[in-house]
Amino acid sequence: MSFYLVGIFIGLAFRVLPIKLGYAIAHVVGYIVFWVWRRGRTCLRENMGHVLGSGVSREEIDRLAKTALRNYLKYLLDYVCQPRVTPEEVRRRVAFEGWENMVKGVEGGKGAILVGLHQGYWEITGGAMVLGGYPLNVVVESMSSPRLDRFMQERRRGMWMNVIPMENGVKEMLRALRRNEHLVLLIDIPNSDGGVEVRFGDALTTMPRGAATLALKTGASVVPMACVRRPDNTLLTSFAECIDFQPSGSLTKDVQALTQAIMNALEPYIRRYPEQYYMFRRMWPEEATRCCPA
Repeated sequence: MSFYLVGIFIGLAFRVLPIKLGYAIAHVVGYIVFWVWRRGRTCLRENMGHVLGSGVSREEIDRLAKTALRNYLKYLLDYVCQPRVTPEEVRRRVAFEGWENMVKGVEGGKGAILVGLHQGYWEITGGAMVLGGYPLNVVVESMSSPRLDRFMQERRRGMWMNVIPMENGVKEMLRALRRNEHLVLLIDIPNSDGGVEVRFGDALTTMPRGAATLALKTGASVVPMACVRRPDNTLLTSFAECIDFQPSGSLTKDVQALTQAIMNALEPYIRRYPEQYYMFRRMWPEEATRCCPA
């Protein structure tokens, strides 16, 4: 059975069932998935090991990895059931800190790029921003299945966001920034564009160059952001200060340096909330070059 059909079934079931029951089921299923999904378990262990460093035990990494899977299943449940969410519930469930940093991002008139990682439930955060009076454009990966892709993007549009496919959306991204709007990019997509080498965690890896390149070529502000789920299943979204970056004139060097600055701003959120990092693909090469402590 495809994810699309599973999603339809869950969505129908939880029109009548309380979503708290779904969260309880996710808690149990996450534990099972950890032990049966060998590839995902391996990638989670490796990724968390790099982020948290060598001082963390295998037992602690496994505990956090299981919790990450449980939180991810809660995210999927929220995502599938999204059509039943009202604007009032969006406002109730999402809290912000650093809202003034998000607002400041567009004060220069050239738009703002909100850069984040795969954490929390960012779609509902986007909905809350739109309800707060700020149009939002999100850059997304297209799914290989057209039916699944349509299913996912319809839910994002259901949160009043403008969805831009990553594969051929550069012109639309530029138009959004020219309108002085916010553009969301989740930067931790392995091997999406060749990438640039940066330090992330305790080793070197590559990150997409798109956010930095776009900011340097347009003059858009760059605002790091993070969204995490709280114990009561409300969401906390944090906006850091706009990254203060002065270009040197060499685009190649500036893209690498700005991408590193972005990762430096985002890494503390992963260290603080490792159990909310949804990355089931290898983020570091198998033979990653370990960095000396900063």
